[in-house]
Amino acid sequence: MFGRLFLILVLLAVSLYIVKYLRTKLDQSQKHNDKDSKDNNQNTKKLMVKCQHCGLHIPEKEAIKKGDNTFCSLEHAKKEL
Repeated sequence: MFGRLFLILVLLAVSLYIVKYLRTKLDQSQKHNDKDSKDNNQNTKKLMVKCQHCGLHIPEKEAIKKGDNTFCSLEHAKKEL
């Protein structure tokens, strides 16, 4: 009787320890992902430029560049020049 109760308590303690360990690892993983997400968002914000014709903000990689000016499309670049 006492042996079974002791075994059940040990199994319960081990189970609780495993659950706590897994939750800690999951929280650390989520914090790491949140940090990466923030870094990516900040980098994206830094790479936005404004079209000189219409004022639309677009990623710098997609912008049409003519001298110091940036445009969202070839049509807007042609209209300004």
